[in-house]
Amino acid sequence: MLAARDAAKLRIVVVSNVSRFGGGGVIDFRDILLALRTKQPGADIVAVIPQKGEVADRCASEGFGTKIMWTPWWAFGRWSRWPIDPHALIGWLPYIAILLPGILQALVFFLRNRPTMVLTNTMTIPSHAIAAKILRIPHHWVVREFGRDDHQLWFLFGYRNTVRLMDWLSESVICNSHAVEQAMLALVPTMRTHVAYPVVDSPLATLPERRRGERMRAVLMGYFSEAKGQNLAIEAIAISRRAGKDIELTLVGAGNPQPLRNLAQRLGVDDLVTIDGPTRDVPRYWAHAHVGLMCSQSEAFGRVTVEAMRAGLPVCGTDSGGTPEIIEPGVTGLLSPAGDAKALAANLMALEGDECLRRRLANGTQVSAQRFRRDRHDDELATILGLR
Repeated sequence: MLAARDAAKLRIVVVSNVSRFGGGGVIDFRDILLALRTKQPGADIVAVIPQKGEVADRCASEGFGTKIMWTPWWAFGRWSRWPIDPHALIGWLPYIAILLPGILQALVFFLRNRPTMVLTNTMTIPSHAIAAKILRIPHHWVVREFGRDDHQLWFLFGYRNTVRLMDWLSESVICNSHAVEQAMLALVPTMRTHVAYPVVDSPLATLPERRRGERMRAVLMGYFSEAKGQNLAIEAIAISRRAGKDIELTLVGAGNPQPLRNLAQRLGVDDLVTIDGPTRDVPRYWAHAHVGLMCSQSEAFGRVTVEAMRAGLPVCGTDSGGTPEIIEPGVTGLLSPAGDAKALAANLMALEGDECLRRRLANGTQVSAQRFRRDRHDDELATILGLR
């Protein structure tokens, strides 16, 4: 354990793979920085960020040391649905050549700054973990994704080998849900893992009123992609309409909305579906809705699920990934199998037709969401890192 009096000797480096806000991972990155400063106020906390931008500016304005460094990836988004990914056709040598300068830069930085420990905030970037291993600096890997099952990533060394390397390169692997932890342990049973749920401290609100005769409104937040399930939500709205229940759906996120608009039109529910781009005013959408949705095929955690609950909304979610750890069926929301539009429609229609059920589920949401308080996260992280 590191006593508080030793805090002045601490220098902790936290590495990010992104330089802009947008998505839960970068929010969690900042929350790690805040937690470390809270638990070790005398420590030197350094944020490593790949490019200048809003994340670097925010970190600097909040008093954190900020270093812009290249953080090359060893996991990449798939280019196509071919059985053989084009990345594999390129071969591993060009990607290795890209990794080496990042590792060298990290080595030089660590030799000059001598950090006490290093944290990497995603499984997709290895340079600082490798450099820390070479210099025998304790490294902890914070894993916020399944990688293969959620983001459909192609891994330079293969998925199983990558997870094995992460174990070898780290003192511990810190997962954002038990589902992610189990996915890691399924490949490396001896991996030293911990679970630390992210902080979610979005505004608390009461359940939005639904007037008699008013259509029920559902909202789904997230990047527009097949994995996030917007198409599933539209299909559920169409099934509900065919059953005589008109439910309005609002989709909010970045990405190409046209395929979703085309699907809504083809299914005859374009009058019920509203598609908006990314927003910083998320509470406005929660306040206008009657139920939240989480339709991802395999969500590692699901920050927006907790945000919806804190806004007083019951949530209809998929029974996969980390979502069942957040939603207690029949208490804070309803679950349906991943990819099952009929089951999702049934849950939506159950809430549409039973206002007492909707209110009862909403009553349990904010108490349940207290599990994701900042003080709890900070205490757990400090314990894992031996900083208490």
